[in-house]
Amino acid sequence: MKRKILTGTIWMSFGSIFSRVLGVIYIIPWLIMLGSKANQFTAQALFNTAYVPYSLFLLLGTSGFPSAISRKIAIYNAQHRFFDSRKIFKHALIFMTLSGVVCGLLFFGSAPIIAANSPIVDKAAATVIIRALVPALIILPVMSVIRGWFQGFQDMKPFGVSQFIEQLARVIFILLATYIGYQILDLSLTAVIALSTFAAFIGAIASLVYLYGHYQRQAPLYTQLQQTSQPLTPNSTLHIFKTLFQESLPFIFVGSAIMLNQLLDQFTFKQILTATTNLNGTAIQNMFTQFSANPGKITTVIISLALAISETSLPILAGAQGDHQQEATIIEDNFRLLLIILTPVVVTLTLLAGQVNTIFFGFDSRGGSLMGVAIAMSFVLSLFVDALALLQSLGKHRLAVYLVGMALVLKVLLQYPCVRYFKDYGALYATAIAFGVPAILGIYYLLSRYSYHANFADIRLILKVNGFYLVGVVLLYFGFQLFNFSDTKLSALLFTASFSLVALAYYWLISSKFGLLQRLFPEKS
Repeated sequence: MKRKILTGTIWMSFGSIFSRVLGVIYIIPWLIMLGSKANQFTAQALFNTAYVPYSLFLLLGTSGFPSAISRKIAIYNAQHRFFDSRKIFKHALIFMTLSGVVCGLLFFGSAPIIAANSPIVDKAAATVIIRALVPALIILPVMSVIRGWFQGFQDMKPFGVSQFIEQLARVIFILLATYIGYQILDLSLTAVIALSTFAAFIGAIASLVYLYGHYQRQAPLYTQLQQTSQPLTPNSTLHIFKTLFQESLPFIFVGSAIMLNQLLDQFTFKQILTATTNLNGTAIQNMFTQFSANPGKITTVIISLALAISETSLPILAGAQGDHQQEATIIEDNFRLLLIILTPVVVTLTLLAGQVNTIFFGFDSRGGSLMGVAIAMSFVLSLFVDALALLQSLGKHRLAVYLVGMALVLKVLLQYPCVRYFKDYGALYATAIAFGVPAILGIYYLLSRYSYHANFADIRLILKVNGFYLVGVVLLYFGFQLFNFSDTKLSALLFTASFSLVALAYYWLISSKFGLLQRLFPEKS
């Protein structure tokens, strides 16, 4: 079970992590091509303003179907009901096509409202850029269902590879369109950013081509499963959709938690500061960029680690339904892997926040500080995402929905006082507290509910290793600062690369010494 989760996580991480790393790296040449610092701040703010509501509409467009389908297919496959798996997949494709069209039209119509309530100076430009995402919103639900099909078969490779291909095609188009449009054809900043958001459609097409090819290559396996399958269960189409809808509703709400949190920041940050300060629109827009848009490029990479682990566990847990011992073992492996991988990544990047901010967005002491707080906060969000995914995998949808509701209510209650007194830092503080409380409650429930059935990860050992790492890496960071590095991008890159290599070697050393690596990479029996 450890190896199945680890293998699946590696493939999910390949797509999720590398696609997000690509989504961060391209920022450097993209911003350079856009020219002035003012253009860069504006571009980042406009881009983020479009993508946060787009992500929410995309989630609504898929209606939680990928997760619901993968869970349903995993259950059917465990019962040798391939015909039922295929039927539910075909009906979901039809439904997702219609859902994509409806959500695309709604997104197009609501673009002016979104732009008007965002911390953006140029509302007309924001409207154009938001609408450039409509084509992608129409076809991505179909692609998500295909990924859910493979995930239900615990075949994580196409999921991960398709994510990488999607991002690679998107990034190539963004850079080519920006260079040709802005540097050669002298298009406006709005037009170039609109092309950059339209790139999501190009990436989706490339990913669909790969997924279709992989489906065709798996045809012999499906033929074999068909021959050994139980007969098709005589469920009506209406019953299938009703089942899927009931399964997907909790996934919609739970999956939208972080995006709803970002949307709350987007729709309340400007209003609170306008009412409580004398800051002008440009200053507020720049603050929004520094605490939300810029760190978001880095924190999504961290959260994707938790997503890779939790999404791998989801179909495996679904297939183990009813076997409490196996369920507990899967949860044990999940938490162990999460803490072993996530903790050193967050600690290291938090220390390097100033350098990371300089590499991508230029030196800015406040921007670096906000980056550090946002990265530390991503650890809380990662725990939240993982705990709720496990709860849903176990069918504890009501508890998961309750915890998301708690997080959003706490965010609403804390947002005004935190932003009023701490401004951009306040929005991050409100998020950390709001999501930290339900994350702790969710983890406590899982540990208390399943600790009877299995011995959970040796928390004491993991804490010991991470404690040694924390102390050592902080001392290492101060040691590196004794060298007189400048505030240039190249200097920050050299500092980050050299420090990260030494920190990685140190973590590997202490993990080996305390036997933690043996837990992560157990030998075959």
